[in-house]
Amino acid sequence: MADQEFSPKDTFKQCVQIGVVVRDLDRSIQALTEIFGMGPFRSIEWPPEGRQMDKIYHGQPGDFTARMAFTELGSVELELIQPVSGQSIWADFLAERGEGIHHIRFNVLDLDPVIEYLASPDVPVAQMGSGLRPGTVWANFDSADKVGFVIEAMKMVAGTDGRTPQFVDGKVRS
Repeated sequence: MADQEFSPKDTFKQCVQIGVVVRDLDRSIQALTEIFGMGPFRSIEWPPEGRQMDKIYHGQPGDFTARMAFTELGSVELELIQPVSGQSIWADFLAERGEGIHHIRFNVLDLDPVIEYLASPDVPVAQMGSGLRPGTVWANFDSADKVGFVIEAMKMVAGTDGRTPQFVDGKVRS
C-alpha cells in the first residue's frame, strides 16, 4: 500500500487535553479532588517566573498571565485555567460565557500547515504562545462560533510524548 500524504485534518484524530476556564483555581482543584477523586494536580503561574514567553492575542503582542493546573485523566490531560491579568481569550471566555470547557488540544510536529489549513475555512489563530517545554508552541484557534469550543494545536518536541512536563519546586522537568 502506498504511503498516504499527510493531511492537516489528520491532526484532529486524537485529543490529548481538555482545557477548562475557571474563576478560582484553588476552589476548582479542591472540588475535583474531594468530590471526584481527581488528581494530583500540578499548579503553575503562566508564564513561569524568569522565563521569557512569546504571547500573541488576536495577532498582536499579548501581555496576559494565568494560573494553571494539570492532572491526568487516563489518556487525556485536564488543564484548568484561571485568567489573572491582561487581555486573553481565557479572560474573554470567562466574561462572555462563564466557567466551562474552553478547548480541546491536539499535538502536532509542525504547526504551520495546521495554521495555514484552518485559515481557509476562516478559523484563524486567536491566541498563541510558547509552551512550558522549551521548543513547544501552542495556538488557540477561533473556532468557538463554529463548534462551541476552541481548538488548540501544540507543536510538540520530537522525541517527547507531547504531554505537559512535570513540575518540581516550580521548575519544569522534561
